[in-house]
Amino acid sequence: MASTTKAKRFVLAASVTAITIAGTLYGAGVKTDQEVTQTTQKSHEATIDERIGVLRNTRQNLASKKELVERQIHDLDARIEDRKQKALDQTNQGPLSNR
Repeated sequence: MASTTKAKRFVLAASVTAITIAGTLYGAGVKTDQEVTQTTQKSHEATIDERIGVLRNTRQNLASKKELVERQIHDLDARIEDRKQKALDQTNQGPLSNR
């Protein structure tokens, strides 16, 4: 009899846990769907001026990233040239020191 009560408690606890998890997942899915719908609706309702503003901001951000990448490429090219020059200097000095 005690084991039947324990089994019933276990089944009840597992059922409540399963229902809670399922409800949480369902609720999160509904909320996500609502957020997507709101975002889509806002983008459709945005005026031309707002869209232009967003695009200008995006363009400015991309331009600054482009400048950063170009600077990094320039610095990398300079380091490569410096290493090549050092390698040439070492090659030229090597045979002279052996004589």
